[in-house]
Amino acid sequence: MKIGIIGVGTMGRVHAKCAVNSGMAEVTSVFDLVRENADKIASQYSAKAFTDIDEFLSSDIDMVFVCVPNTGHAEIAIKALNAGKHVFCEKPLAISVEQVYSIKEAANKSGKRVFTGLNRRFAPVYKHSKDVVRQADYKPMNFHMLQNDGDMGGAVWVAHLDALGGFLYDSTIHSLDMAEYMMGEVDKLWTLGISACYSLDDDFVIMLKFKSGGIGTITSCGHASWIYPFERMQVVGDHRSIITEELETFRYCPSLTGVIEAAEYTKLPFEVKWGYQDMHKHMYDALLNGKKAENDLDVGIRSVRLVDACYKSAAAGGKEIEV
Repeated sequence: MKIGIIGVGTMGRVHAKCAVNSGMAEVTSVFDLVRENADKIASQYSAKAFTDIDEFLSSDIDMVFVCVPNTGHAEIAIKALNAGKHVFCEKPLAISVEQVYSIKEAANKSGKRVFTGLNRRFAPVYKHSKDVVRQADYKPMNFHMLQNDGDMGGAVWVAHLDALGGFLYDSTIHSLDMAEYMMGEVDKLWTLGISACYSLDDDFVIMLKFKSGGIGTITSCGHASWIYPFERMQVVGDHRSIITEELETFRYCPSLTGVIEAAEYTKLPFEVKWGYQDMHKHMYDALLNGKKAENDLDVGIRSVRLVDACYKSAAAGGKEIEV
């Protein structure tokens, strides 16, 4: 697979590295608005550097990786699809329901595939959890996820609505996706949000009711410190539960008297621990062999619909919203 990277910030560099390390792809084209940045990354991979998007899309590439701030995702993804390229788009796929369905329309017309950056599905700690939940006698009933993320004090664009689209689209979208990954589809939800430290809402509490009959909660904060845990998941079944922390530790107790199963993923390389490397291999395999992907277009659409429902509920003071 010949890969083109759009945007060579942190995530663009991560995806370039993972593409090459997969052994299934090569980076042949790099686009960035800043010529110096494009040249630097292109030189690392013996790729061509571009600052003109049309010239970039006319180059010899099979798949485009969209790694720009959130509000630019939909426009670029559609442009790439119209140019006949497969598309991977960092999450969120778009920042509105209308935009994601425009992407779907473009994908249908072009016959090309779209994937989205819901990397938690490929992280070893969550794959391990999913394997346990799949057991016939697990019966997940209760889900809780904590995501305290201080990134809003990091990159300048993160705290700005015109670049981010809203805090839930940046970090909490992963928690919403994990909720459905572990529990099945959400039926309805209730959300409260406040603006605590930034000009946009940066604190949320979300309550979920699943179609399976299970329930769950998500709490998400955009102004925490780095005291751990900043990401924690618990899935409770019939007198059994899974607890994970930091994408590093897994614990499972199968009964009131059972022996705890534990696993550590602390020493794994970042790209492996966070699921990026396996996500790349999974996508290339899906493309080359015509397989369904865990992070395909419909999954990306679903994640945006969940965020949209949360914002609608929060705007109405916690009103029940069907998804």
